[in-house]
Order: sequence, then structure tokens, then C-alpha cells
Amino acid sequence: MSLTVSEITQKVSASLTFKIFSICFASTHIPLLALVVYLVTGFRSEAMPVLGTVLAATLLGTGFCLASVWMLIKPLHEISVAVEAYRSTGAVKPIRSKRTDEVGIVTNGISMLITELDATLSQLRRQATTDVLTGLGNRRWLKEIGSMEITRAMRERTPVSVVVFDLDHFKSINDEFGHDVGDQVLMATGATIQHNLRPYDIAARIGGEEFCLVLPKTGTAAAIAIAERLRKELASRAIGVLPAGRVTASFGVYRGDPANESLKVMLTAADRKLYSAKNSGRNAVHWAVAKSITGESVAS
Repeated sequence: MSLTVSEITQKVSASLTFKIFSICFASTHIPLLALVVYLVTGFRSEAMPVLGTVLAATLLGTGFCLASVWMLIKPLHEISVAVEAYRSTGAVKPIRSKRTDEVGIVTNGISMLITELDATLSQLRRQATTDVLTGLGNRRWLKEIGSMEITRAMRERTPVSVVVFDLDHFKSINDEFGHDVGDQVLMATGATIQHNLRPYDIAARIGGEEFCLVLPKTGTAAAIAIAERLRKELASRAIGVLPAGRVTASFGVYRGDPANESLKVMLTAADRKLYSAKNSGRNAVHWAVAKSITGESVAS
């Protein structure tokens, strides 16, 4: 299959080898062309003027070669900067080269790979820290974000409360109605939590039917009010084949002391109140306050 002149021209212009050859050819022949022009124009042919002309033309050729090669590989420099920026800060800087030679192909290819890699890593991070069924965070995410929130509360000297709650008789729902209905209950619980919490509250599913809330800047009364609101809304919802009142939850609320207690300690204290609520008949909210905090009720 024969190629047209236009197609041959495009292939040649897109060839990195041809461009390098052209630069080298022009750079090495600039001194010779300068000498020919010098002699043809009738200037003196003595050694020193000729030598000076050749040296000047050589410097000019070297400068032309350096500038041309730099323009040739400049996209590679830009993509190397983008790679280093992504490795050090995670910032994605899209780069698009209009060139069709090998440098342009490599530049665009690496830029696209960085963008795709970042999207894939972001998705993997979300999957690693998000409970797929409810859309809430998971235990790993809670440990990281919750601990940061406790540290901030200690630094800013603001209150923080932890709520742990568990769906009552969830195993019997799975056994009687099947896991599909159980999944519907978990999804509805996740939606109820997201609907009732404030933008800065932290919510996670930390077990099969167990959930946790970390409530920044929230004292005992406000935390109890949030737990009660969730309890009442869950109990009032009809979920699939389950009538209103069939899905209930027991809550443990703990007003922690961020200056002296870790997230793990607060979760353990809230968990104790959760089991207290279950042992007293379920579908209830029990609470406690850190002993080091004065001015608030201590227990239910």
C-alpha cells in the first residue's frame, strides 16, 4: 500500500528520530554555512577573521542545538515534575501535549496513567474505609478519624460524646425473614443515621448490627437527645415486610473526657451502657459521664 506525500510528511514530522537528526544536521553545519557565506560575500580570507567567524558560528550552532533539544524534551521535564508532585503531595497535575512524536506519546500516556492511578487509589481508599451496605464508615475509618477528633477536642477543650447502639433481635430477623430483609434493615439504619446527624458528626458500622457515633462539641444532654431521636425514628419505621416497631435498637451514650481518655476507653464505656440498656429490656438509651467531669449527671 503506497503512501501519499501528505502521509509521508506527517509520519516524518511525527518522528522523534527525524527531529533529532535535523537538529544535529543543522547544528553541525552552521559553522560550515557561516564560512561559505563569509567567503562568498568577499570578506578577507586571512586566518584570524576566518577562525573568528567559525568559532562564532560554532557557538551559535551549539546554542541552537541546546535550545532545540530542550524544546524537544521539555514535555518530559514537565511530566517528571508532575510525577514528583504526585509522589510527594498526592496532587494530580494533568499535562496534555499536542505533539504526535514519541515524546508526546510518552508524556500523554504517563499523565493519563497518573490520573487513572489516582482515581483507582481513591476508590480503593473509599472501599477500605467505607461499609458498602450502609454507606457509613467502617471500624478502621472510625479508629483513625475518631482518634483525630478526640485529639482536637482535647486541644480545643471542647466536649465530645460517644454513642454505641445495637439493633435488637437482629439475628431473629435474619433467621425468620432472610438475610435480604436483614440487609434492608441495615441500609435503612444507615440512612436514618445519615438523615439525623449533623455535618460534623462521625458515624460508622463497627460490627454486624452494631453502630457507633462520635459527636464532637456535644455534651451529655445533647448526645442523649440525638440517641433518643434515632431510637424513636428506628422504632417508627416500617422496613420492607417488617411493620413499625419491629426494628428497635438499644443505645449506650458516654460523655468522655478527651484530656484523659482515648477513643478506645470511651467506646468501652459506651458499650457498657449499651449492654445495660439491653439487660433492662432493650429499645432504650442509657448513659454515663466520665468521673473527671463535674456538673453533669453521672448515670442512668
